[in-house]
Amino acid sequence: MADREEREISAEEDFVFPPPPRYIEPSILKEAAEWQGLDEFDALAKLEERVSLEVETARVPMSPDMWGFTYTNRELRRCRIHLNSRLPRFWQGFALFHEIHHLLHDSRGCYFWSQTNANMNAYEYQADQFAWAVLMREWGEGDGESEEFGK
Repeated sequence: MADREEREISAEEDFVFPPPPRYIEPSILKEAAEWQGLDEFDALAKLEERVSLEVETARVPMSPDMWGFTYTNRELRRCRIHLNSRLPRFWQGFALFHEIHHLLHDSRGCYFWSQTNANMNAYEYQADQFAWAVLMREWGEGDGESEEFGK
């Protein structure tokens, strides 16, 4: 078990963490303002109100190219946001708000849109913009760059 934990921690170097954007669309800044400062519990409660689903998170180790994904069962009115447990805490929060944006705006999901001619870059870009807009204050306070923050 200790060997597995050591492998997961040492593999963190495989992640590529993006710098904050120079520009965030005003509409996204406005939407993100009401999510700023919320902890995970409050963010999930707010999300449940908006999407009329019971939402929970699960943290599981994933490869560095997968930060999170969402599974929704609309018949059961449930949703689970899976977050990569190998990410530092700040970046888990980033992945959480990225997935929250998808749930708020992309009810059909990534798989559906990937089967169409929709521009997937725009789909992901807006979710990243939202996550940055929500967490910019924490990044500015140094949490995004702190080794301690992820522990």
